Amino acid sequence: MNKLLEKYWEGDTSLQEEQELRDYFNSDQVAPEHLVYKGLFHSYEMESSIEVDGFDAFAKVKSQQHHNKRFNRRTWTGIAVAASVSLMVAVGSGIYDNSRDADLGTYDSPEEAYDATVAALELVSNKFNKGTRNLEPMTELNKQTSQVFNINQ
Repeated sequence: MNKLLEKYWEGDTSLQEEQELRDYFNSDQVAPEHLVYKGLFHSYEMESSIEVDGFDAFAKVKSQQHHNKRFNRRTWTGIAVAASVSLMVAVGSGIYDNSRDADLGTYDSPEEAYDATVAALELVSNKFNKGTRNLEPMTELNKQTSQVFNINQ
């Protein structure tokens, strides 16, 4: 029986050998050194004999689904109220902003507008040229790299 127990603890027993162990521990002829394991094997027998009456898994799932539908309805109602309030705030602030008379910096004559446009474009051109000057060392590096790796051939 000790060899069979060792085999059981290692997980190498067959179903027939496990049934032999259960029968042995359910009998009255258990050796004193094996009495420690009797409760364990007895609990296996009790577990297999337990029947659960009145437990319907499908009924539990249906009641949870019904609860979720009610929860979803409340959630959607809250979302709809929040959306309508935010829409009213957005529309109200848009009307308020449009009612102000804003000075857009318009010019009275086309010559003034042209001069302002030329000044703005010159500013952009100067900033752009200043930025491209910083890239001149990169063009030299690009030439050297292409010669080393034979890129443009």
